[in-house]
Amino acid sequence: MGMHCVVHSGDFLKAVGAQQNITNKKGSMAILSNILLEAVDNHLICTGTDLEIGLKQTLPAEVVEPGQITLPAKKLFEIVRESGEADIVLQEQDNAWVRIEAGPGRYQLAGMDPAEFPQFPDYDESALIPLEHGVFTDMIDKTAFSIALEKESIFSLTAALLQKSVDENGAFLKMVTSDGHRLTTLNRKVETDLEALKISSSTLIPRRGIQEIRKFCENSDKVRLGVEEKQLVLQDESALLIIRLMKGDFPDFASLIQSISQDNVVRVNRVRFLEALKRMNLFTEDMFHSIKISLNAGQITLNSQHTEYGSATDSFEVLYEGADMEMAFNCKYFIDTMQVMEGDLINMAIKDEKSPCMVTSEQDEGFLSIIMPMKL
Repeated sequence: MGMHCVVHSGDFLKAVGAQQNITNKKGSMAILSNILLEAVDNHLICTGTDLEIGLKQTLPAEVVEPGQITLPAKKLFEIVRESGEADIVLQEQDNAWVRIEAGPGRYQLAGMDPAEFPQFPDYDESALIPLEHGVFTDMIDKTAFSIALEKESIFSLTAALLQKSVDENGAFLKMVTSDGHRLTTLNRKVETDLEALKISSSTLIPRRGIQEIRKFCENSDKVRLGVEEKQLVLQDESALLIIRLMKGDFPDFASLIQSISQDNVVRVNRVRFLEALKRMNLFTEDMFHSIKISLNAGQITLNSQHTEYGSATDSFEVLYEGADMEMAFNCKYFIDTMQVMEGDLINMAIKDEKSPCMVTSEQDEGFLSIIMPMKL
């Protein structure tokens, strides 16, 4: 007699749903599209992996007969999704087939031998540290938009750089992202000892890993974090997420930040600027989203042109006492930055027409964005 258990449909749907982005990836091993189900000690353990990201979740269950089986994640999710509020009964049959009872529905689903399923990575549980709720979600929400896409020639830019630092002001975690045209950093103070985290100068979390961390933390009130030489570990009361870190070196962003002059600073209302940018973006060319920004004493003027539809202009007051300047930027880059920032007033430091723009705010401590200019 094989595995036989009963699990609540709501719990099961949430667990199988969380596995979709991990198991859905096309790979050379067919079993990686399956979820490993283990019934033991009144629990059902659901495990999915693509060998780069692994997720293990523990659900309460009535275990009639302990055992394990693997089932195709996508089809299992579809069955559970259509089951309504009924409990789900899983009963293993001969030759890795599983009988599923869900309300009035009866299904026979072909599984695969669990012996073929990859071993879940080992990790050092003693090195995990508690992390306050919202630290990772905030860091990701404010930096993930500038991670480079997979086609980027500098492969390390398709990941987020994680750093740690400790000084007289406390312990800090920093996340840095760039796609080569813009750079975003967020430095967050944490109320915990970071010594156990083996964060190096090149701890790179791949884009897909960042997405899974965001989902994991969103559904967890308390998490524990571990960073080892080759992997990042997140754990809560009922789930475990392990992400393989990317190899490579992130470009020297510190030198870029230090090279930006603070001589010309524009102080602008963030919401007013964002609203203007969105209007300008209506008349930008789709590929480059180019807008012209003109600065003179006390005023900023935005202008965009579209070869087919026409043009748009907007002017409003700012705090600026520097020389007159005229420059071009990607409008979408500024929109992305303004949308994640906090505070009413932002500071834009720009040396001249050919220099990058640094965006900060006293009301959003630890956040910094650099946007490279375009040719007029």
